[in-house]
Amino acid sequence: MRRLVRGFTLLELLVAIALMTLISGSLYASLYVGFKAYHSGTDAVGPARTAALALELLRQDFDAALPPTGILAQAFEGTAGAGANGSASLEFYSAAHSPKEGETACDIRKVDLSVETPDGETQPVLMRRITTNLLASGVAVVREQVLCRRVKLFGLRYFDGTAWQDTWDSAGQGDILPLAVEVTLEFALEAERADGPGRTYRLAHVYGIPCGRAVTADQ
Repeated sequence: MRRLVRGFTLLELLVAIALMTLISGSLYASLYVGFKAYHSGTDAVGPARTAALALELLRQDFDAALPPTGILAQAFEGTAGAGANGSASLEFYSAAHSPKEGETACDIRKVDLSVETPDGETQPVLMRRITTNLLASGVAVVREQVLCRRVKLFGLRYFDGTAWQDTWDSAGQGDILPLAVEVTLEFALEAERADGPGRTYRLAHVYGIPCGRAVTADQ
């Protein structure tokens, strides 16, 4: 006896297709919301992460800042209004963490912080230059590192034990370092727009200088 083989009706196929379409749409919406949340979170954390990395490098430099009283460790000079957009600049000497391959055993390095617009760039950047091999018998090695891009402001102030100073020249302060340095950094979160300035991110941090000394009245 032949068994009757029954297939799907057109109505059943239409219902199945409708259910599959509905489920696919729900999955797409869920994935879209998830990816959008991921990108929003990344955009929100990105500026803070950039600033945190820049501040950490500055902390290491300031922690190892050397008094300007040696042959290699020379002046600690901070200026106001230098560089792009009236930003400050700073030059001082710091103890290196460890000599790299090809360098001498000298563990003193020169640190330069400034805001400038390098070749090929359209927006100012916060530049950190490290000069090693300071001995006369060696060849100085200069390494450049961009700490932050689209810089709007890089401000520096120096605490002398009584008040905050806008500039610092160790030669005029009795060859001493300030007790602390306040760093203010502001940068754009996005490129310049035709309809006006975009969002910016601003932060300030105070770094204590372990070898700093208060300025006395006779200095």
